[in-house]
Amino acid sequence: MTTSTLSRHSLSSHCEKFSAVHRPVGRQDWRGCVRWAAIVFALAGPLSAAILEFDEYLERANAAKSRGDWESAASQFAQAINHPDLPGDGATRSAVNLDYGRAIGVLCHYDEAEKYLLRAKALAGTSGSTLIAALYELGAISVAQKKFAGAVGYFAELVPMIDRAPRTAPPSLVVADAYEKFAVALAATGQPEEAERRRREAGRIREAGPKAVPPGTITPYGAQCRKS
Repeated sequence: MTTSTLSRHSLSSHCEKFSAVHRPVGRQDWRGCVRWAAIVFALAGPLSAAILEFDEYLERANAAKSRGDWESAASQFAQAINHPDLPGDGATRSAVNLDYGRAIGVLCHYDEAEKYLLRAKALAGTSGSTLIAALYELGAISVAQKKFAGAVGYFAELVPMIDRAPRTAPPSLVVADAYEKFAVALAATGQPEEAERRRREAGRIREAGPKAVPPGTITPYGAQCRKS
């Protein structure tokens, strides 16, 4: 199969998948759908003569994320999120949307990142999965953009879920990070006492010496903005 043939086939295939997954698409929307697919392929990089397996894209994405190469991670997650073999279950779709949103958020594509994080939250909700990861990331990306009122809303929804979660191990550094970001948002919205309470909770977790989290676990939103 030639590269040009693969390009036409891939765009058509992914456009049909977009139509089936996101909304009904009539003939009048076909050109717009193809444009959408073309944007995704542009982020993913040049098309090769062979399409990798879905799991291979995830492996490459997670490896890039672990070494701090969020641009490469975004490229691989872009391939995975539009792969014809993307599993149909909501939990998997939620996880892939979440990771893609995180990766492009590090690159400062904030509006697009929020769309994917919100989609991850919606998919988790409809599949009965936990909303903890999506709410945490939405709160974190809001703090990164100084959207503090929105961040307070996300963290206010998140913290009770953390408190109700089964305690099979001590709270992790991710929980401490969530409390600290919550404190920043609370202080910025005129709630200093509650902010101080959350800071103390985060401090107690850190003092307990939890294990370090793997690289790439806490998303450094805005850390690798592309220079125009």
